[in-house]
Amino acid sequence: MPQLDTVYTSLTFLTTWLAITLITHKISLYLLSTKPKKSPLQTQKPNLPPLPWT
Repeated sequence: MPQLDTVYTSLTFLTTWLAITLITHKISLYLLSTKPKKSPLQTQKPNLPPLPWT
């Protein structure tokens, strides 16, 4: 089966992408929850470049 390699590659890519997405989501949630509510930095927060998978 020559296409088995492709299946494994896409599966590995998908799981890696999912893990990275979940980790970044959790990190951003954590950072948002620990950030003080009335921080003046919130308005000056630099715009992050869009993530490649969005």
